Amino acid sequence: MSGIVARFSGICLPKALFFVAVVVLWAAQPVRAQSTPMFSFGDSVPSFSGGSYLKGVPTSAFIDTGENRFEKAGRVFGETIGGVRGIADDFFDIAAFPAREPILFGVAVAGIGALVATDYQVTAFYQDKIESAFDGFSLPSFVPSNLKRNTVLRYISREDEYLLAGIGLTYAYGFAANDERAQATAILASKAVAYSYVISHVLLKPVFGRLRPANDLSSYGGPVDTVDAQGFTPNPYKFGNFPGINLRPTAYGTAMPSFHYTLYFSVARVYSGMYDNAILPYVAAGLLSVSNIRGHNHWVSDMVAGAVIGTVIGQSILDNYTERKGLDMSFTPVVSSRGVGAQFSMRF
Repeated sequence: MSGIVARFSGICLPKALFFVAVVVLWAAQPVRAQSTPMFSFGDSVPSFSGGSYLKGVPTSAFIDTGENRFEKAGRVFGETIGGVRGIADDFFDIAAFPAREPILFGVAVAGIGALVATDYQVTAFYQDKIESAFDGFSLPSFVPSNLKRNTVLRYISREDEYLLAGIGLTYAYGFAANDERAQATAILASKAVAYSYVISHVLLKPVFGRLRPANDLSSYGGPVDTVDAQGFTPNPYKFGNFPGINLRPTAYGTAMPSFHYTLYFSVARVYSGMYDNAILPYVAAGLLSVSNIRGHNHWVSDMVAGAVIGTVIGQSILDNYTERKGLDMSFTPVVSSRGVGAQFSMRF
C-alpha cells in the first residue's frame, strides 16, 4: 500500500467510494423530468405561510443548457453561493425561523423541553439499549495517519471524513458528467457544513453551556448533582457553564446542541431536497450517527435539537437557492368528490 492510498481489507477505499457515489447518485436521479413536479416528502409538515415547510428543488430547475463543463461549473458556483448577499440571506432566514414558522418553532421547543425534563431516564435508556447495540461499530478511516498528525485534519472524525468525501465525490461526478444537479448539491451541502459549524459549534454551544452526560447513567440511580473530572454529569439540568468561544472541539459545557447531528441533518436535508429522496440521505446520516456511537457523549435532547437546527439550516439553503434560480412555485390544496390532494405548480 502506498503512503497516500488507504486500503481496507484489500479494497482501495477512494476508488470504492467513488464507485458507490456514482451508483447512489444514479439511483437517486428522478425517473423523468416533470413540468409539474410533485413532492411527497414533507407534505405533512405544514408551513405557517401555507403549503408545506419541507420543499425541494424541482427537476425542471435542471434543464439542459448546452453549456460545456467549465461554463456550467462557473454559473452553478455563482448561483449556489449567491455572493455575500446570498450567504447573508441564508443566515437571516435561519435566524428568522422562529418568527416565520412560530408553530413549528413552538412545537420543536416544547418537544425538546419535554426531552430535557426526562433526559436522565431517556438518555440512560439510550446508553443501555441503543449505544450498546452499536458498541464497537466504527467506520474505518481512509485518511493516512501521517496526513492527520499535527495538521488541522486531526480534528476531523472518521465520520466527517465520509461526509466530506461524499460531498467531494458528488461534485466530481457532477463536473465529470456535466450534471448541474450534482454540482449544485455538493456546493449547497458545503454551505450546510460551514453553517452548521458556525451556528451549532461556535454560537449556540456557548449560549447553552450544557454539561455532557456521564457514562453509565443508570448506575447513578437518578440525576445526582455531581460533575466528574472530565466535566461530565448525571444531572441533565446543568446549563450555563460557559465554555468560551471554541473553534476546536472541546468537551466541557458543549453538549447542546449536538454539532454532528446538526451537520448530518443539514447535509441530509440538502441532498433530500435536491433529489426528492427521503431515504438515502437519512440512511447515510443514520449510519454516520451510529459509527463510534459512544464517542458522541450527548443527552438525547442534544441530538434532537441538533437534528431540528440542521433541518432548518438545510431547508433555508434550499429555499434561497430556489429563489436565486428565479423559480416561482405555489402549493394549492385540492378538495373534490374524488378525494383530497394538492397541486404543485411552478413558473419560470
